Amino acid sequence: MSLDRLAPVREETRELAQWFAARGHRIFLVGGVVRDAMLGLPLDAAFDLDFTTDAQPPAVKSILEGWADTLWAQGERFGTVGARRGDRRIEITTHRTERYQPGSRKPEVAFADVMEADLSRRDFTVNAMAVELPDGDLVDPFGGAADLADRRLRTPLDPAATFSDDPLRMLRAARFLAQFELSIDRPLVAAMSAMADRLGIVAGERIRDELDRLLALPDPTSGFALLFETGLAERVLGPVGDGVAAVARLGRVGDDPTVRLAVLLAEAGTPADVRAALAERRATTATGRAVFAVLTAARRAIEQPPRTLPELRRWVVDARGLVAQSVEVASALGDAGALAADVRSLTEAEPDLCGPPVIDGGEVMALLGLDPGPDVGTAVEELRRHRLDTGPLTAEQARVHLLEWQRSQTSEHTSGHKV
Repeated sequence: MSLDRLAPVREETRELAQWFAARGHRIFLVGGVVRDAMLGLPLDAAFDLDFTTDAQPPAVKSILEGWADTLWAQGERFGTVGARRGDRRIEITTHRTERYQPGSRKPEVAFADVMEADLSRRDFTVNAMAVELPDGDLVDPFGGAADLADRRLRTPLDPAATFSDDPLRMLRAARFLAQFELSIDRPLVAAMSAMADRLGIVAGERIRDELDRLLALPDPTSGFALLFETGLAERVLGPVGDGVAAVARLGRVGDDPTVRLAVLLAEAGTPADVRAALAERRATTATGRAVFAVLTAARRAIEQPPRTLPELRRWVVDARGLVAQSVEVASALGDAGALAADVRSLTEAEPDLCGPPVIDGGEVMALLGLDPGPDVGTAVEELRRHRLDTGPLTAEQARVHLLEWQRSQTSEHTSGHKV
């Protein structure tokens, strides 16, 4: 594995490294860019750059004030100073160690004098590598390069110590396993199983964000299999039922995160139960609603499959813009029959099905002589019902139907009051 692909980054940061050297300090490139360069992965031009240095934060700020276009120091008490130059964002962190005390969500940070101490606090050996700038060699005290070559996931220190310092790293282990197609050390798996409860100190938003990253991978199945094996899945997703079956369902669907989440949670109770569990775990309102709608439509498709054209139209409309996802989830959960083909034929034949009515509320009021109020909603709903029963309508057909419907309503109301 070669660092040749870092040549453009070295050149881009040469001046910055020289500014640090002129003040008697060393600066190292760390993080995913080093790992990805060694793996031969493409380096997006917009990636952020992370550095570590032996300079204390006041010295880092002093150097950056003469080099950067913009500077921010909200993370200074944790040793991190951020900056932007041109389109490039960077973060520079003083060599440090950090530890979470039992029950605490905030790390205790101590600055370190040597690079190796800083690297030892990182999550995995494949991330515990650094390159000294501008022209230095790879610093790899924990064998990260060899682990990359062997596709092996290990922690720099004992996994219990690494996970105790930041329990979110257990979820990151699942993501790295799937993202880079790694094998995992069994002591690491054992530590995850033993320390699953420790995840309780991590803020729900951090867990949610890590879960979202796993769901967005091209193939997250091995990561979720690890979460189920270690008991972490229930702490991340709630009561999910049979983990083996959940992973099998996950393998039958595509890459839509909503679909993936829905099939993982399909045995967690009713769609309302699932939405409540997601809310408890800090999922966004939009995510909860989407998963609820997809599971509701999918279960209805299996338990009460639409057998007539009006029923199929109603099923499509009730899926609330998540038709493709609902079909995919239904097919993963059970026998959805010809649902996918039927829906495709219907939406091709009636592209306006989920669109607005051919006449709007204002036209309805003018046509029927109504004032704003619930009667307008009743009329619009009648027009919707008629459209679903009979198929596409022209504006003139809609007007004729509403006038006939109004006359029938008036007739019924009059006959109902005869003495």
